[in-house]
This record gives sequence, C-alpha cells and structure tokens, in this order.
Amino acid sequence: MGNLVKGVNLQKEKISVKNEGGDILLEKLAQEIANITSEVIGHEVLITDKHGIVLGSSDQSRIGTLHQASLGAIFRRKEMTHNEVVSSTLKGVKPGITIPIELSGEYVGTLGITGYPNEVAKFGMLAKKYAEILLREEIINKSSLLRERALQSLVQEIAAFDPNHSDEMLLLTRGRELGYDLKPPRITIVIDLFQFNHITSEIHHQALKKDSPEIYIQSLKINIESKIKKTFSNNQDITVSLGSDKYVVFHMLDGEIHEEEICETIKKKCKQLISALKELGIDASIGIGTIGSLTDLNNSYHAAWRALRIGKKMTDHPEIFYIKDFVLEELLSYIHKNTAHHFVEETVTKLTQYPDYDELFRTITAWCESSLSPINSSKALNIHRNTLFYRLNKIEQITGKNLRNFRESLELYIAVKLMQILEPESKGN
Repeated sequence: MGNLVKGVNLQKEKISVKNEGGDILLEKLAQEIANITSEVIGHEVLITDKHGIVLGSSDQSRIGTLHQASLGAIFRRKEMTHNEVVSSTLKGVKPGITIPIELSGEYVGTLGITGYPNEVAKFGMLAKKYAEILLREEIINKSSLLRERALQSLVQEIAAFDPNHSDEMLLLTRGRELGYDLKPPRITIVIDLFQFNHITSEIHHQALKKDSPEIYIQSLKINIESKIKKTFSNNQDITVSLGSDKYVVFHMLDGEIHEEEICETIKKKCKQLISALKELGIDASIGIGTIGSLTDLNNSYHAAWRALRIGKKMTDHPEIFYIKDFVLEELLSYIHKNTAHHFVEETVTKLTQYPDYDELFRTITAWCESSLSPINSSKALNIHRNTLFYRLNKIEQITGKNLRNFRESLELYIAVKLMQILEPESKGN
C-alpha cells in the first residue's frame, strides 16, 4: 500500500484538487449520491475523486480530506475491504468497503461505505450502480442540452440564410453534423403554445411547498415536445424549441411535390397535434409556411411566422394558419402604418362609436367572404336573413357605403382587415 500513496500529501488539513473530465461531473453530484445512498442503506457513505479526495460525504466534515483506501481501489480496479486493523493504518479511512466508480471506461473516483465489511458488502454493487447510472444520466442530459443548442443555432443560420451571400456548403455541413440532410425540400411549421406563461405561473402558484413546480413544468415540456415529434415523426424532421412556449419544425417532404395535397396533409397533422396537446391541457396556434429547398427554407421559415402573427390577429382563439390563406392580409401588412391608420379612420372608425361595432365588423367580413350573398352570409353568421339586412342597412347608414356595390364593400372589408392587422401583438401570450 505504501507504493500506492507515495507522493501523496498526507497532511490532516483538507486538500483541494482541481478535477478534470469525469471528475468535474462526479464533483457536481457527489454530495447528492452520498446523501441519498446513505439514507437508503443506513450507513455512512462518501464519494472521492480518482486522487482519493473526498468530494461528498454523509459526514460532511470529511469533504476535502484524503481517503487513502480509494487509491488502492482505483489502482487495483476492484472493491477493497478494510477492517478496523487495516483502516487504522490508512489515512482518513474507517472500517468498511471502497469501490471504484467507472464512467465510459475510465475510473473517475470511488464510493466508500462505512461499517463492518461483511455487513456492508451487500450494498456495494447496488450503490456503485446507482452512482454510475446517475453520472451517465447527467452526461445524457448535458449531451441533449448541447444538441438542443446546436439545433437552435442551426435554425438561426437557416433563418438568416441569403443564397446570394451565405455559404450553402457550410450550412449543409452543419446540418450533416447533426444528422440532417438539408437538400430535400421542407415545409416550416411553427407552434405557439397559447398562454403557456400563464399556465406555468399557475403551476408555481398552486404548487405545495413539498412539491417542485420546476420538475412538473419540465415534465410538461418534455411531453409537449414528444407530442410534436410523434406528429412529425420523419427522422429527417427537425424539431427545435425556441424559448419556453414556441417550437419550429422543418418537415421533410417525400416524393413528388403537389402543393395542395401537401398543404391538406400538413393541416391534418396540425389538427392531430392540437388534439394531442389538448390532452395535456395545452392549446396552441400553428403557422404553416411555404415549401422550400435549402435556398428557400429561410423564406418558408419567415412565412410561417408571418402566418402565425397575422392569423392570431384575425381570431381570438388558437387555430391553424397557412400563409397562402392570408395573401391579402400579408399584402396589407406591408402598407405604411400612417397610411393604414388614415384609411381606417376615413372608412370605418364611425362604426367603433357603436356598442355593437364588433358585430358589425363580423358582418362586413362575412358579407364580403360570402361573395355578397345574403343566404351564404346568414349561414356564416348563423343569423336570420332579416337580421342580416338590418345590420347591412345600419352599416350603410353609418359609413355611407353601398354594400350592394362590390368596390365599396371591398373598401369596408379592407378597412376591417387593416384594423385587425394594426392591433398590438398580444393574443396567446
């Protein structure tokens, strides 16, 4: 044993060692492993690094000191037992057992259990496996976090991609490094969880002191992402979370491209996703962009967000919004705000002075979207035709517009759309 500890400082004061590699991970979890294991088996437990320095212990006075038996366990790569006689000859050692901890083929430290060796030996393998599982889980969590950050970075690069100035091969390589072929065409789907910040606030508010709201919220997020990935399950579909309440999916398209069929298929999938999220008590709005290869994927990405932004202003409840269903609204969104405000002021502001203005706006919208048809408009609004005519006459009297005239009806329709577009972006937050 003397050769094993040669050159090691045996002073009684605590020793500080800068750990590297697996030691850093072990140092982070050492106290947790020691506390939980000790509580379960009813014996004192300590964790050391590969240099024999105690990183965590149920007896915290031992942290930072040398546990000499650990050096022998690391050197021999097997469990060491030390009774009262043997432990009295070793620095910082009590009767018990010491077991090396292995991580990815490397011995990163040891686990020691205090007690009569014959009594505590039965706990040795269980405690060792628990420590190693916890360490592996931490590695997996760290790897997942690093991958998530890399995917978020990839999304940012796609969003900023300019085929005239950006390096296409570099972006293809970045995708390949993460396991994705960015050459095939894709369509972008963006998901905005409806009032998710309010939901998480409620979880915090309702949580009891003994509960951990963060664990529940994290579990909820994992389930949400699982639902999204189950819906868009191609192994080349890129799914990334952006913040706590938004997700983006670059869904890869197989076979021939028939845009109308693809659109209907994607909308169907989105409806399935909304239903799946409702099972978790979550509502969501979804924006669908255009189809694009790598050079057009940035346009698809931004189009999906525009669809979501415009769509949320057109309705006060979560829905699915496809950018090509909002051609007019998207065009109107580019009008200068001062010009838009002036047009609204001149056309429909008088209607807002009436308590039923919202009802009148819905009537204008239904009238124009039903091709000025009384029958179809009544059905769309679920009202009697006489009620429809009463509203139309009221609108004509207030605005001076003839709703039997296509051009004048269109002016009112555009003004209503502009009012919605000019509303601040607050829905769904």
